[in-house]
Amino acid sequence: MKQELSISITVSSLRVSTAKNVSYIGASQLLVLVLNFVTLTVLANLLSTEDMGIIGVALVFLSLLYNIHDFGIMPAVIQRDTRVDESISSAISLRWIVSAVLLASVVAAAPMLSEYLGVSDLTTVMLVLVSNLMILNFAFAPQARMTRGLRLSQLAVASAVQSVVLTAVVIWLAVFDYSYWSFVLGSVAGTAGYVICLNLYERTSHAPGKDFGLAKELLSYGKHLLATGLMVFLIFYVDQIAIAGVLGLASLGIYFVAVRFGRTIGEQIALTLNRVLFPTMARIKEDVELIKKGFVQSMRMISIVATPACFSLSALSPLVVRVLLGPEWIPAVFPLSVICFQGFVSAMLPPANSVIMAVGKPRYLTIQSSSQAVALIVLIYPVARYWGIDGVAVLTTALSLCFLGYLLTVVRSIFQSGMMNIMKPLVPSIASGTIMFILLAGLVILLPSNVIVLIGLVLLGLLVYVVTLYATSGGRDLRDAIELAKTMFSGQSSSKSTSE
Repeated sequence: MKQELSISITVSSLRVSTAKNVSYIGASQLLVLVLNFVTLTVLANLLSTEDMGIIGVALVFLSLLYNIHDFGIMPAVIQRDTRVDESISSAISLRWIVSAVLLASVVAAAPMLSEYLGVSDLTTVMLVLVSNLMILNFAFAPQARMTRGLRLSQLAVASAVQSVVLTAVVIWLAVFDYSYWSFVLGSVAGTAGYVICLNLYERTSHAPGKDFGLAKELLSYGKHLLATGLMVFLIFYVDQIAIAGVLGLASLGIYFVAVRFGRTIGEQIALTLNRVLFPTMARIKEDVELIKKGFVQSMRMISIVATPACFSLSALSPLVVRVLLGPEWIPAVFPLSVICFQGFVSAMLPPANSVIMAVGKPRYLTIQSSSQAVALIVLIYPVARYWGIDGVAVLTTALSLCFLGYLLTVVRSIFQSGMMNIMKPLVPSIASGTIMFILLAGLVILLPSNVIVLIGLVLLGLLVYVVTLYATSGGRDLRDAIELAKTMFSGQSSSKSTSE
């Protein structure tokens, strides 16, 4: 009886803790999402497609730096049970070594890339972007301690500060005709704001460590995650690299806008959940049944939120482009409508990724990401050459759906459960989203393009989705979503749940 009571308390405590952390990070990422859309809309109306293409190149480069810079070290520190402070010190040493190597690599490679793309300022742009890594090294210790302690509300505030500073600087500089430099300098300002905020919250001092044995342990854990991170980088950015090389910066600018609108919703949901689910599941990694329960519940709740957001944006993409961006960006309509489903896949990935990492099997993520990256590398250039940005959008979306299926198969084997047990809870939300999508896509063709129609269709789509979801789930999904929202904001979990 005592054991059952303990398990019940653990489950309830875990639900409350996870829900509260999701609310903190989710509120932050919602602000980031809104600011991203505002920034992108302003830039698209102020800059040329070529300038947006250069921003796309800068973002690709910055993402590559972030992937290598982390080296899987942060997750390695978070999952440790012993010698945590020594691990943080060793990790800081590793971060500075990686930063120095990256700086030297950029100095060597930047002129060649600048010549390849025909952008004279690209070398200077890349060197300025490297400063982000140096600045981030001063945030490692507070970020690690906050994440381990599940103090995610403070991380959420820091992320919000970063986004606000970045948006303000980017828009201000763009208005004064700083073109793509507005994004480059804005990224540095945002990173500085993030680091300052974290250090104000967590005044900790960790000198770089010299324990090479401990550093080797961190690298041993992180090597799989580094490989996975690099493969994920290729998955998300090889399409943009190929378009820049084959079709030019103007085409990249159009595709970049479609990608940032289409993927951002899913990516922000994924970022929210990655920050919460992995540290939470790492704490209960010995209890497979508890992890399984959290996985199924997470997948269902993510689908309830991500489906209407991604499906409606896809259906409304012609209206969004014409009303918010203007006629210059019409070629972005089809890629945007397809890439929205990539955003949906991105939102659905964190529970599977967190389970696989928590149970100590990151090699499966390496297999998935490397296979997807190889498929993209082989196919992307011929597809870009013969079918342009439309073909690239279809290819990348199809592959992302295929490999989501692979990860779900891995999770099924970990839980020793049937695939239907995983997929069945998602049926009501996906079916409701499909009905909403068909309705909105038809109305977009019939109705005029203006702001009032756009707002009206968004509200209509939401209403149709809610009503259909209530009918297809018997009210269960809406009740559980409301219960989760109450838990997020009240910090208390109801003793009853229709999902248990």
